[in-house]
Amino acid sequence: MEDSLFMIVIFGFVSFCVYLDYKVKAIKAGSKTGDSALAAVNEKLHAKTRDLEERVQVLESIVTDKKFSLKQEIEAL
Repeated sequence: MEDSLFMIVIFGFVSFCVYLDYKVKAIKAGSKTGDSALAAVNEKLHAKTRDLEERVQVLESIVTDKKFSLKQEIEAL
């Protein structure tokens, strides 16, 4: 009786280890495809951020231009 219980416990443990190994491999395989998708989204966001920073720099140069400031003061009068 003890031998059969021992074999059942060992078989269950080995089966559980095989299952965990399978799940780990599946997660790693899934994360590889996810990493490339995330990298693409990340690069797209970086490009958009660079574009927006350039636009802000242009707007800052316009607003800080003395001619723009003078025009605003004249229009305010």
